[in-house]
Amino acid sequence: MDVFFTISGFVVTNSIVDDLNRNAFSFKEFYARRGKRLIPALYAMLAATFVFSLLFCVPEDTFRLGKNILAVATMTSNIFLAKQTGYFAPEATDQPLLHTWSLSVEEQFYVVLPLLLASLYRKARKWTAPVLVALTIASFAFAVLQARRGSSGAYYFAQYRGFEFLIGALLALYEKKRAAGKAVVFDVVFATGIAIILAGILGVSVASQFPGLGAIVPCVGALIVIYSGRRAQYVHALLSNRVAVFLGRISYPIYLWHWPLFFAFRRFGAHSVVALAAAMAATLGLAAVTYWVIERRAQRVSMGADKTLLAYLAVPLLAAGIVAGVGKLTDGFLFAYPARIQADVRWSGTALFDMPRAKDCWSKVAVTAATDCMLGNPRASDKAVLWGDSHAYHLIYFFDKLGRAKHIAVHDLALTLCPPIENEPLHAGDPTYEDIHAQCVAHDREVMKYVMSNDDIKTVFMAAAWQNYQNYATGENVQPSGHGFMPRQLERELGNTIGKLVVAGKRVVLVNDVPMIPNELINCAFYNDLFFPVQKRVCQFDASIAQDQHAPIKAMLGRLKEQYPQVAVMHTFDVPCSDGVCKLDFDGLPIYRYNDYHHLSLAGSSLYFGKYVEKHPGEVKEIFGDDDGDERMQAGNGDVAVAKVGTQ
Repeated sequence: MDVFFTISGFVVTNSIVDDLNRNAFSFKEFYARRGKRLIPALYAMLAATFVFSLLFCVPEDTFRLGKNILAVATMTSNIFLAKQTGYFAPEATDQPLLHTWSLSVEEQFYVVLPLLLASLYRKARKWTAPVLVALTIASFAFAVLQARRGSSGAYYFAQYRGFEFLIGALLALYEKKRAAGKAVVFDVVFATGIAIILAGILGVSVASQFPGLGAIVPCVGALIVIYSGRRAQYVHALLSNRVAVFLGRISYPIYLWHWPLFFAFRRFGAHSVVALAAAMAATLGLAAVTYWVIERRAQRVSMGADKTLLAYLAVPLLAAGIVAGVGKLTDGFLFAYPARIQADVRWSGTALFDMPRAKDCWSKVAVTAATDCMLGNPRASDKAVLWGDSHAYHLIYFFDKLGRAKHIAVHDLALTLCPPIENEPLHAGDPTYEDIHAQCVAHDREVMKYVMSNDDIKTVFMAAAWQNYQNYATGENVQPSGHGFMPRQLERELGNTIGKLVVAGKRVVLVNDVPMIPNELINCAFYNDLFFPVQKRVCQFDASIAQDQHAPIKAMLGRLKEQYPQVAVMHTFDVPCSDGVCKLDFDGLPIYRYNDYHHLSLAGSSLYFGKYVEKHPGEVKEIFGDDDGDERMQAGNGDVAVAKVGTQ
């Protein structure tokens, strides 16, 4: 996009300066022309993408698309997308309107540049070029700084892309003062510019500093092409043939359609070279149709600037707002989806972490009030604590049923990204985790102090996504993991914590987690239940994948069990797996949360205890002893558990 930003800066500045020199510039006319040029084809693409999403994507994706459409309409798609994903991140391919970030940057430039040029031309014309030079240098300097910091905003935000437009704008001002004579030497210069642009494009990678130093090469190449192309003797014939002219005319529709079509092909599972070629051919075809059917007709419509602004800016903005609003009010246009998907969303669309109870009980640094955050039997004399991260909290219905079955009052104390150990590493290895890690350090110390100072707390359940905190690095110069752990440090600190608890007479129960499913199986059942499923998916995976994933954790827990024989392990990991496969549903209801590969859904959490008892009959009795509770009866009473925990 760097090349197009530079070309756009040149073209728009030329147009504005021409009007200013003739005292004919009008903001209203300028924006009316831009709206008429950009909006009709843009909204055709947005409408088609939205319909495609309703037919072939899950509700949450369509809801996010609706918000992205509103961001496009308000010229803030770059800001919206910067909050969603990095441009080079793998999940960026899941954004059907990813390419619209650049359109929003360009539109933001269209807002600022006319105001700046008009003000300078009317009040301090001689300062026009110096001011643009200063702004170019400032924008470039900030872009380099942000790129080095690794900020996604550096790629997406207009202030860090401004220098690319301003380089073109400065060339436009320079061109106004010099005649464009023809010479063969400029043909060579033009070819050099093309080569520089290609070198810049081929050199783009995740490691490139964009839009900092990495953008200089394509921008300089664009400047050379613009400058020499107007003076070259033979290039004109190359660029003025019918094919080149037509490609130039449909370049904007090509830009609009290419990414949604690539997204669609990927959604259909078409990743081959042949599929890529088909997507490119479809892009050219749709672009041509858009040009002939929409753009040419829109340009022929004659109306005043006021009506043009109303028709091409105000009305589409209102329509986009309505679409986003409907999506918000209807849980992602859920009403437009099949009944089966609507039911699945009710069970897995609302995260346990977002339910009313979570406001008081989930991810609090301080120890929460036991009266508000108690699972199981609140009146039981046998008190317990559930300590861990999100993989502890997503089992709240599991522990509620366990507590009711065995007459235990379970106080849940879970904090995001925080394993249940007394002494966390003081700092995270990844700076982006530092704030939450500092909270984790304080939280774990508070929980340990709370448990150790309360004699009525007899049992400590310790649950976490254990593999997230492991460091498997070997060799010299090993660095801390993202959460700050060195190799075997988690095991050592977990062992130290268990040792103190055991000495204090606490019953320690380690929960060995749940499987993390392969990314390609996320929302598997949802895709099968669409009106037009692309292909029926098999919603299960080979148990060996789960076994390999769990092997290091199994070994770690085994060593801790050998060190502390009185410690119990609840074998929850293999509950969804049998006969060599791991399933994604319990009795037709989704185990995992919507758009998630490792957190349990409302249904999964509610049904997990019953399935655990079926899988490991007698394990609960072995750990907690026999009593009058009927654990099988309690395990099946899912609706009561959901109502009870969900309304606390």
